[in-house]
Amino acid sequence: MSTNIKATSDIQFLATYGTLRDDDNSGAAWTNDFVKDISGAVTGKLVGYRLFGHSVINYPFATYTGDSNDSLVVRLLSWPSKEQFEERIQAADIIEGDEYERRAVEVIVNDEIKHAYIYISKLASLDNDWKSIPSGDWLERHLI
Repeated sequence: MSTNIKATSDIQFLATYGTLRDDDNSGAAWTNDFVKDISGAVTGKLVGYRLFGHSVINYPFATYTGDSNDSLVVRLLSWPSKEQFEERIQAADIIEGDEYERRAVEVIVNDEIKHAYIYISKLASLDNDWKSIPSGDWLERHLI
């Protein structure tokens, strides 16, 4: 679910759902370097978003739908210090580029709400080569 979190300076997690996941198995060149200094990672669920995969492009897009039937499986990443977290957010801004926007969201982890940043596609529509990943889990993309 999206949120209007006012104190984004209190956010200490990055919700990752694709090639920035610590358990990503796509072989993306940036993954290992991005996650090498994490202090923790836990699986969560983000409601109201849909995940899309492509048969040729080896990274996903997530879009906001607002539909409670849609959800993403995310890995909440954290770093040992606020400074390291901010450095990783700046690095993620560069990796994600202009195709994504960073949002503050509420992620469900073991029936608790955790505030996190996530990168969501800015694309208004995807061509027919993009297929919804019904489970919302990037690690299950081969099932589409």
